[in-house]
Amino acid sequence: MKLFSLFLIVAFASVAFADAGSFTSMTSGVNTVSSTNAALPAETGTDALSYYSDVSVFEAAHPGLTVEDFSSTLVAAGAVGSDTGPLDYYTNNSLFALNTITDGISISEQSDDLMVVLGIGFIGVTSVTVGPNSFAGNARIDFTIPVDAFGVDIVTPNGAAQVDIELFGASGSLGTTTMTGGSASGVFWGVYCDSEDITYILFQDPADQGELFANARFGVTTALSRTTWAGIKTNF
Repeated sequence: MKLFSLFLIVAFASVAFADAGSFTSMTSGVNTVSSTNAALPAETGTDALSYYSDVSVFEAAHPGLTVEDFSSTLVAAGAVGSDTGPLDYYTNNSLFALNTITDGISISEQSDDLMVVLGIGFIGVTSVTVGPNSFAGNARIDFTIPVDAFGVDIVTPNGAAQVDIELFGASGSLGTTTMTGGSASGVFWGVYCDSEDITYILFQDPADQGELFANARFGVTTALSRTTWAGIKTNF
């Protein structure tokens, strides 16, 4: 596991760390502010895409999805570690041992691919949290199995942050949305696509405050759990 970067900052909880540049340059016990996702109601979208901000509604509509909580990490609780990505089933470094991340999902950074893992308790996170180490890094989540439903806690420890999201399938871009978070414990965001499988998703924080992820849920919704009749989505 890489050591903390040279720029160590000691600050009070209300201080933003955008000038630090990375999560490994932060110290523990900062910025535990929480907020809710004001950008999305419980379920919105077109006939092709439905977005969720309520995890219980999402899980009721899409039961049986694979859950990856990244608890197999080699990074201890309260600690932070960084290493090269992507983070997937084949990762074998200081962050995860080989084959300990569930097969089917891959998380990467779109340029330098330096990833970070925050152990529970580091800067207030309540779940093992992963993503690009650089605040300016943009995340990409790929799926190597069929996926029409995906949900995740988006963690933005540096304060209220806008995250722009674009989804892709075999046909190209499926659509875009924006969510707003500001929580070290994470704000839930979910999506369902009823037109085709989701192959990958891009995440960008325009303010470069850093977006991370915890408790990913992904897979294919069963036929009995969701049906579309004449453009009207009905949950069972």
